This record gives sequence, C-alpha cells and structure tokens, in this order.
Amino acid sequence: MIKGDMIAKVIVIILIAVFLGVAAFNMLAPKASPAAGGPPAGMQPAGNSSGRPAANAITVSAKTLQPETIRQVVKLNGDVSSQSEVNVMPDTSGKITRIVKNLGDTVQQGEIIAYIDPSRAGQSYSENPVTSPVGGTITSLPVTTGGTVSSATVIAVIGSLDNLKITIYVAEKYSAYLRRGLPAIVSFASAPGEEFAASVSAISPVVNNKNRTIETTLLLAKRDGRIKQGMFASVYLVIREENRALVIPRGAIKNYNGDPTVYVMDENSIARRIPITLGLTNDSDVQIISGLKEGDRIITAGSVTDGSPVRIVAAGLSLDSN
Repeated sequence: MIKGDMIAKVIVIILIAVFLGVAAFNMLAPKASPAAGGPPAGMQPAGNSSGRPAANAITVSAKTLQPETIRQVVKLNGDVSSQSEVNVMPDTSGKITRIVKNLGDTVQQGEIIAYIDPSRAGQSYSENPVTSPVGGTITSLPVTTGGTVSSATVIAVIGSLDNLKITIYVAEKYSAYLRRGLPAIVSFASAPGEEFAASVSAISPVVNNKNRTIETTLLLAKRDGRIKQGMFASVYLVIREENRALVIPRGAIKNYNGDPTVYVMDENSIARRIPITLGLTNDSDVQIISGLKEGDRIITAGSVTDGSPVRIVAAGLSLDSN
C-alpha cells in the first residue's frame, strides 16, 4: 500500500509540473502581431481626422479670409497748377521796353510788371506800365524785352501757390462713376514712396470730342510745400470701393465647366472645390459675393484637385501659383 501511495504522489507531482510548464510557456511566448502597417485588432486605420496633413500632401499657399477693403482704381496722369490764375495783358499794343519782375516773384495788386512803348514812327516816345490786377506769384512770364505785343497778348500769369489743384482727364467710359468728393491717391517724383490724399472738386459738364475725355479737377487734402505748380502727378482715382469685403487674389480663381471656383482647405487638410460669385475686381484682387465665408482657408498657389491632401508651405517660403 505504501508503495502504491508513493507512485500516485509522483504522478500528481508530474502532472502539476506539466500544467505549470504549459501555463508559463503560454505566458512567455510572443503574441502574433498585426499585419505590417496595419492597426491593432479592433482599431480603424488612421486617417486625416486629426487635421494633420497626410504624408503625400501637396504643398500649397493659403489665405485665411478676413473682411477688408477693395478698391477699383483708374491710373491717370495729372498736372499741378494754381486754383486761381489771372492773365495779365497790356492796355495797348507796342514794344516791350522793360520787364521789371522775374518768374516766381511775388507781386501786389497794381504793382508794375513791365513797360510798353506804344508810340509809332514819328511819334514822341512814351512808356506805358503793365500792372498786375491781383496779388500773387508770377507763375508764367512768356514775353521778352523787345518783343511786340498787342492788347490780347499775355504778358504774365499771376497765381496763388498756396492753393493748388491737379487737373486730370478721365476717359468717357468712366463718366458714370465721376462725382464730387470721389477719393484719389496721388504721388510725385519729388516724394518717392509717399502717397497724398486728394478728392474730386470739379467735373467738366462736357466730353472732349477729340480725345473722349472729361476734364476733372482734384484738390489735395493737405498742403505740402514740396508740391509745386507745374509738377507731374501720378493719380489713382478710386471709382469704386467696398469695405468689409471678402477678397482673394485673382490668381486663386480657377475655371471649372465655365464657372469660377476656388479650392478651400478643410479641417482635415483636404482641398475642396467651391463655386463662387465674383464682385468688384481690380488688377490684383477680386471680391467674393457668395460661396465663401470669413475664416475659410483659400488655396492661392499649388496644383490641386478636389480631394487632394494638402499642407501649407512653411513660413518664410513662397510658392509660385500654377
């Protein structure tokens, strides 16, 4: 009996050892891994739901829409002159014997500018003075000593240099936009990089039938001593303006089946094609009337299609539009 009990205990010990060995093996053996590149069991493949661009994303430039001002302007050339100019003419015909004032001199009303000899052959010599009818600055002196003049000859032009105007000629096709108070931006070669505010003060009621333009007068908002009569002015006349508009670069607009569209970068960094309605345009920008909203990220450069994964070009770098 004792021998049989011993055999039974040995068998039990062996079975326990085998069981423990199998359990230890199962615990220490490596588990099967998911397929390469795949997610663990029970998880969905990773996508762009986090908003991060995919590895194969196309690099683009983008603009976040915010309300701004867009202007439609007409570029013109203008000439600076005095607002009040008076032509000085003699009372009689004759020969100029003396000019006592110079170009740029300031004169008072009644002050003598020149003398004329109205006598004829056989008559006694006498000088008639030519006086200024107003006070101001001599802005033109087109005669010389010894020249013959008539009562219709302009001896001098007197103007006020404190009150200047800019004369421009606006094409007939823009006549519907012309009105008093229309703003303009003016620049001069004497003040490079600076801009001066001006506005329309007078508009000719007729169109020049030779060049189909309308004579228009601008006044500067502030007097500046650097601006002088006779200067050439570069003028940007603002014929239309929209404030708090959604504005995008013209290069961002694409054509799809004959309609204007843009590509918007959505929250998952995917390009989405959006149809739009255009408003005011100028040389560089376009107002968007419908299709977009404030905060939209508009792709302004980069070759994309609807559904393309995209990433924005790094700060400080540029991307040419395609």
